[in-house]
Amino acid sequence: MKKLSKSLSLVAMTLLLVGLLASPGFSDIKFGVKGGLSLAYLAYKPAPIYNPFGNKAGAVGGISLNLGLASSFSLQPEILYVQKGTKWSETLEGEEFTGKYELDSVEVPLLLNFSFPIAGSSFVPSVYAGPYAGFNTRAKVKVTEAGESYSEDFKDEVKDTEFGLTFGIGLGKKIGHGKIVLDVRYDLGLTNIAEGMAEGESVKNKTWLFMLGYYF
Repeated sequence: MKKLSKSLSLVAMTLLLVGLLASPGFSDIKFGVKGGLSLAYLAYKPAPIYNPFGNKAGAVGGISLNLGLASSFSLQPEILYVQKGTKWSETLEGEEFTGKYELDSVEVPLLLNFSFPIAGSSFVPSVYAGPYAGFNTRAKVKVTEAGESYSEDFKDEVKDTEFGLTFGIGLGKKIGHGKIVLDVRYDLGLTNIAEGMAEGESVKNKTWLFMLGYYF
């Protein structure tokens, strides 16, 4: 049932993007590719008294469409592959343990982008925000103890779908017929991604994304 729900959600998102492209209301359409670094963290509620967790570095990449609504406003749907999770390090009885929760997802943001050209400058700053849907593709824990490592899959303990909000800033510069863009954003996860937690408890994704992209 979960797999069916996930498939239907992906189909719905794809149909939405196709419908947007077919709409005659957009004055300009640009296709882009982007990729870069993710810094991910898992926020626990209630927050642990002793917190060994820290940001986990990963990769992010995907495709983007910029659909012009007016001179400064555009709609920006994207499909990204994002590596999320968290890492930890602690010492128990003199033994050091390090580990990672690796959570990968296909993320589909739908962003409203506002750009404001600066007179006399070839750079164009922008700000944007919007919702995203994420579809879990991988959940694995990796632990290193006394120089030995092992890993275990825990995908059954993670929800297939999450929702959240994205906020970001961009800086674009025209190069030839296209545009190169530097993109810094924050994903605020709103969904408790853990299965079977007690009332009042939750685990949510919090992720910084740093990307470089090019729009054709």
